[in-house]
Amino acid sequence: MKIKLHPEKLKLNLDTIGFVIDLLMIALVILNLGLILFDWLFQVPPVQGFLAEMTPAFHAFYRDTIHSNFLFYDLCFVAVYLTEFVIRWIVAIARSTYHRWFFYPFAHWYDLLGCIPVGSFRWLRILRVVGLVMRLQRMGIIDLSQTWLGQTILKYYGIVVEEVSDRVVINVLSGAQREIGGGSPLLHRIETQVLAPRQDKLVSFIATRIADATQKSHGQYRDQLAEYFAHLTDESLTRTQAGKRLAAIPVAGPRAIALLGDAVRETGTAFVDQLVDDLASPANRPQLEQLLHDLIGAAKGEGEQLDQLIRDTLLDVLEQVKAQMAVQQWKLEEQDGPEKS
Repeated sequence: MKIKLHPEKLKLNLDTIGFVIDLLMIALVILNLGLILFDWLFQVPPVQGFLAEMTPAFHAFYRDTIHSNFLFYDLCFVAVYLTEFVIRWIVAIARSTYHRWFFYPFAHWYDLLGCIPVGSFRWLRILRVVGLVMRLQRMGIIDLSQTWLGQTILKYYGIVVEEVSDRVVINVLSGAQREIGGGSPLLHRIETQVLAPRQDKLVSFIATRIADATQKSHGQYRDQLAEYFAHLTDESLTRTQAGKRLAAIPVAGPRAIALLGDAVRETGTAFVDQLVDDLASPANRPQLEQLLHDLIGAAKGEGEQLDQLIRDTLLDVLEQVKAQMAVQQWKLEEQDGPEKS
């Protein structure tokens, strides 16, 4: 598996210059990290003894020229990093890449920390290489997805991005929950600026769903409803004096009760059929929507209860979103990976 290059995706403008700068910066950072690693090894006595014995001239040169002034040479690299950082910051401002001009340093915090020429901060420059490679990957100029190194970088880069973004989103949602639970103006703005302007659409949607659900349910339970009407008729006749007298008439009484039950069943079924048809009829939709508007208007009279209902609903929705954000998708993908393979 090889690294695939797609230079044809470069545009003959600042993108080409940026691509060249990216390659140069990757080479420079790798050189810098190699120098840091070598200088760290050079401080180990066995390594110094080995170099002094095998290459005494190089050992003396490196000890007296590079190692003794290592901070100076490292600052030379830092000067290049900061220059490149400032140039990219200016380009980001010119292109309005971020919402505010000062967002760039926060988005590239690892570049700034890597410029600190102290101890472990220097190793953060590895993140600069990763960031440069990821930028070229997003631009489609290189394709590392078919290499082991590229798959590893993409995997752990995705994990870091997911974990950081999830924590940020959860904190934001928790803040919104605190504001809503504390009765902040946010709740009133949601009601007046979000729900109220969409009331007509919501009413139309609910009316359509009521009509569709009524037709579907009536079609499924029409026969059971007819039997229920007949059952009610029989129960009523057996519990009333008039029904008992009618049932006491020889021959004709039971026949009359049966005919009455059939009439009530057919009449009740026809009545419900007509009611369902009227409810689903487009000609009667304005009346149904007006009824829903009246119901909503009446509910607004119970301001505290409505606010509490909206508040509880929003809090539960945000809690469910937080629960979903807390799910580590990268773990699920790792668990599903062996099964798929």
